[in-house]
Amino acid sequence: MTGHDASVTPAMPWLAEGPDTPFIFIRHKDGQVNVTGQTQGLVGHRLDIPGDETPRGQFGEWSWDGQSLTAAVDPLGFFSLYVYANGDQVGISPSLTQLLANGADAEVNETALAVFHRIGFFVQNDTPFKHIRTLPPDGRLHWQNGILSIGGGVPDSPKESALSREQFVDGFIDVFRTSMQRLLQCWPAPIDLPLTGGRDSRHILLEMLRLGRTPATGVTFHHGGDVYNAETQAARAISERAGIQHALLGHPRRRVRDSVRAMLMTQLCADEHSQMMVLHDWVTGRGNACIDGIAGDVLSSPNSRAGQMVPLARAGKYAEIAQLLTNGHAAVISRQTHSGGAGSVYSDTLHDAAIERIAETLRTHEDTPNPFQAFWFWNRTRREISYTSTAVMGNAPAVLCPYLEPEFVELGLSLPFDMDNGTEIHDAAIQRAYPEFADIPYIESYSNSQPTPSMMQRAGNALDALSVTTLTKSESCLRSIKNMLKNNGLSRPHADIYQLHADLVSGMNAGRAERLLQVDKQLSTSAPKGEQVVTDVYA
Repeated sequence: MTGHDASVTPAMPWLAEGPDTPFIFIRHKDGQVNVTGQTQGLVGHRLDIPGDETPRGQFGEWSWDGQSLTAAVDPLGFFSLYVYANGDQVGISPSLTQLLANGADAEVNETALAVFHRIGFFVQNDTPFKHIRTLPPDGRLHWQNGILSIGGGVPDSPKESALSREQFVDGFIDVFRTSMQRLLQCWPAPIDLPLTGGRDSRHILLEMLRLGRTPATGVTFHHGGDVYNAETQAARAISERAGIQHALLGHPRRRVRDSVRAMLMTQLCADEHSQMMVLHDWVTGRGNACIDGIAGDVLSSPNSRAGQMVPLARAGKYAEIAQLLTNGHAAVISRQTHSGGAGSVYSDTLHDAAIERIAETLRTHEDTPNPFQAFWFWNRTRREISYTSTAVMGNAPAVLCPYLEPEFVELGLSLPFDMDNGTEIHDAAIQRAYPEFADIPYIESYSNSQPTPSMMQRAGNALDALSVTTLTKSESCLRSIKNMLKNNGLSRPHADIYQLHADLVSGMNAGRAERLLQVDKQLSTSAPKGEQVVTDVYA
């Protein structure tokens, strides 16, 4: 990186490292300190820009000097660095499972799990386990002689913008251009761009072209072989007009295998990302940086439900908002004959506790221009969607996230909730900044089609489910398979995910956690990588 204005700090590998995943674990007793693991650690991607004290990227780090332990995460806390603290013990790792394998108390956090069952992610810094939490945004940890302190937290929200709609669109264009130019200086080598049919990645692509930095490859995943869904069609259309290489990852996948891998990669903290394991396998070993459009949607377009949610927030009706959120999630993951979602299956008696925890978290954003948007950004985006850049693409040498640049975050969180209707602001900005591409439609304009799995594919998935569940050594592999196959009210993929999650969390101990680390490495090592997962390339 010599001769450039910014640099990417080399970090320790941690994804799919199994028992070799970096960690530090300290036991303090009777004045004696026992330390295992690595005394120094930097994980994730840290970007340093000379003259700017604020590091970029998503990363976590720790250091033990023989007397005290310190740790920190990126200013937004988008990298999940897990901290175990219980009595005279403290541990830090990017792998929650590694902490458990080294003796962390596996007592579950029942309320946190009840929240997860109802909205699909954990709020604030919660995890499935009572004594393990993530560091907060801009988190700073200090431990010495058995005394632990943790600082940081969600920063004060910007005031509501006084800009007109036209001024906001112009500001959106200008701030994004500054963010892109700054980050592209961090990585002068080739960059790959995951390309969807939406606004965020298209905006990135068009600005890269304007700056003369054509991506090495645009890539879209769709497990449908030759049958192009709406997203693939939209991504291919913009790729053809831009004249860039576009790769399609379309091979059919083993659903349960990808679900287990995603669950372990996201440290049992998300119900998504199994569909992205093919992207992870493609990124691994390529050696190119990636650029991710994370947070572009939530910062540029207040959720379509904001018009309903924000008046409730201003009236202090946070429990009512929490209930609406759980109803919405349940509607997405439930079969037509069931309306209760995963909460009614796995934590039925804890509904009130879950609602209160969600409401409590919503209440922390009551002074923001749009409490619903702020809740979504600091919780779902930070605690679930962030695994796309930190884990799914985590094996890339760098991951650039322009929408997470400080100025863009401040601008987006200042957006009045009633200024935009859906994607209008982002649509207007892209059309104004790149008029020569304005006629290319987004995903909504294409017809969607999904191939029906053949009997052979179904049989293969069933056999693979048995094989993978056997590897994880759940209490009863046959019971797990039976539960995944039966109708528990959830849609098929979500039934698998929540059943697997329940099996892996319940009865957790050091031995099971160690086994899961081995399974994670085994499944990742055996998966095809790079060009092996590509089905179609437009050049």
